[in-house]
Amino acid sequence: MLESSDDSMSIVVLEAGAAWPGWLAEYQRLAPNSVVIAQASAESPQSFQARVLSRVAEARARSDAAHVRIGVLVAAHDPEQKRAELRRRVARSLVEAMSPASAHDRELVLAGDSDDLNQSRHELFALAGTLCDELRGKRINVRVRFTSAHSGVMRTVTPSSPDLQELASKR
Repeated sequence: MLESSDDSMSIVVLEAGAAWPGWLAEYQRLAPNSVVIAQASAESPQSFQARVLSRVAEARARSDAAHVRIGVLVAAHDPEQKRAELRRRVARSLVEAMSPASAHDRELVLAGDSDDLNQSRHELFALAGTLCDELRGKRINVRVRFTSAHSGVMRTVTPSSPDLQELASKR
């Protein structure tokens, strides 16, 4: 479990059209110093990528003030754009910005906010797998999260026999 630290920084990258995930507040409590880089709707993927890489490099250079502990990339649904390469480069830059000298575990979250992200979901999982292979032995967790209406803790097992259903309903 990650613990809160005042000298920790989070970097959040939002693609144009992506919604701010509600669960992001959990991570911001853990790393209260935040840099948010949001793509403007008129900004090309190439200029957005250049801007993100520049801002992440700035944060990395100022690591004496705060250590980058959490990186979040929120993908948007855009069937016209091929963003796999952009996401790969941004994710790698976030990982590189995370200080190995930090006493805390670090975390990269690849996220999506739409049920229409089918192809992007596969790309995000593939990217997570590639990053996990590259990060072997380092204290960086890679997570994939998707926002949906069915978020939270749910029962996964339903009693199948009538006797068990009756017993479960009495609890």
